[in-house]
Amino acid sequence: MKYLPLLILFFFTHTTINAQKLRSCSQCSTQKYKPSDIKQHKLFELELLRNEIFARHGYKFKNYRLEEYFSNFEWYKYDYKNPIKKVHLNTIEKHNVALFKEKEKKIRKNRELLIGELKRLKKAVNTNNDTYIKSVFNPTITKKEGPYYNGIVNALSTVLNSFSIDDMSWHKGKAKYSIKIDNGYSISSKGIYIDGNSILITISDPQEHSSLMKQDDAFEYPSDYFSESESSIGGEFEFKNGKLILITPIFAG
Repeated sequence: MKYLPLLILFFFTHTTINAQKLRSCSQCSTQKYKPSDIKQHKLFELELLRNEIFARHGYKFKNYRLEEYFSNFEWYKYDYKNPIKKVHLNTIEKHNVALFKEKEKKIRKNRELLIGELKRLKKAVNTNNDTYIKSVFNPTITKKEGPYYNGIVNALSTVLNSFSIDDMSWHKGKAKYSIKIDNGYSISSKGIYIDGNSILITISDPQEHSSLMKQDDAFEYPSDYFSESESSIGGEFEFKNGKLILITPIFAG
């Protein structure tokens, strides 16, 4: 089934369209930046900008990956024999370092709150806390009766109880935990995908035919697999003002 991979691709694409960004800190010693200048930046981008201020003073990083990153620039040079242990920043540089750190702190705090709400959602579907679930679904779904409400709640329960939310890892502002099972007949998948403040939680069962079947014989005897049985259910959520909000219910197949 191609629906889920395409949905995830769309999810990660449309949630990462940004305005013009500050790409370099080459002017960070002479120009004071404002919060609006880094409004769209992700955590790792801010960390690189902040560390670039020190790199431009010839600072040798203890973090190998940072040193490797800045070594790609011709301007990054440091004394191997007498590495700089303390960088003296001017007033403007100190301002920019503080600005970046403050935004980094806010992103980490927001991430912490988002994870907290996902745990709260997991607890709500496990304890049938309709009050909280309705607060997440409203105004997209306003009534408990019907397949949308119960179907999505069951999908959330299946996905969120398949792993510990704390086991998710982040990379460049995105987090993911997914499980794929191939039982020889079909492939099923379930997972959670986070990009910034957008969260996609889905289960596809089946998603596509087993990898044991070749594409040209998956729908020939002795296989009795039919693509019409492929389905996905779940929802796309947004974390806004400290709470989760269902944006788009997912029912496909």
